[in-house]
Amino acid sequence: MDTRVLVESRYAEQLKFFESSELFHLVESGLGDNKFYDDFIANLCQSHLKSPQILAFLYAVAPPSVVRFIQYNMLEELGLDAEGICHPDLLRNLAIAVGFDRDRIEQIEAGSQSELHRMCSEPLLYGTLKELGLSVLLEVSSFEWMLSRLAGRIGQALQQHLKLSSENLKWFSHHSEVDIRHAEEGLDSVVNYVNHYGFNSDDLETILDITFRENVFIKRYFGEIALAKETNILT
Repeated sequence: MDTRVLVESRYAEQLKFFESSELFHLVESGLGDNKFYDDFIANLCQSHLKSPQILAFLYAVAPPSVVRFIQYNMLEELGLDAEGICHPDLLRNLAIAVGFDRDRIEQIEAGSQSELHRMCSEPLLYGTLKELGLSVLLEVSSFEWMLSRLAGRIGQALQQHLKLSSENLKWFSHHSEVDIRHAEEGLDSVVNYVNHYGFNSDDLETILDITFRENVFIKRYFGEIALAKETNILT
């Protein structure tokens, strides 16, 4: 199977599982309670606050054909491109808009930093850095692929059910618009990365299996307990 087709098929599987989950239905329907929405937003913010640093790692291991895309994406996240929109600041503004106090926001910041610490401290699953880089690239690109399709719907749901303004929800509208391009560029980057480092089809499938052994969207946005519950519901 073509590399691009294989990778995009895995992204589609992840999205379908996420979109059909009870948890995503609660987000869209407004049937979740205040704690549910608070936890969802806190987890989402925590998941993406350190995106520029993750992209910096990918920039370090990127082959020449991928460097420009990763660099632009990283600068865009930092607000250092022409638009000047710092994505972590959009998430911080969202956290303030939903009423999180200073302690909750500091907890989110600390949780995001703790996840980076965990990633750097745990034993590697792979033999070399090129495999780790591919796994991280696959997950980052999968989120761009998913957000290009669902960020608008999530933002609309939060606007309707939490009465948030369009300004408060800029992170979602921005990703709904920009990630259509990023999603395609992300797939191109994966293909170029695979070719540059000489992964064969078996190696690629193994890393895909490890990276997506769980639904990454539910895991990041709702946590391990929710993931286990949804897996039991949907299987």
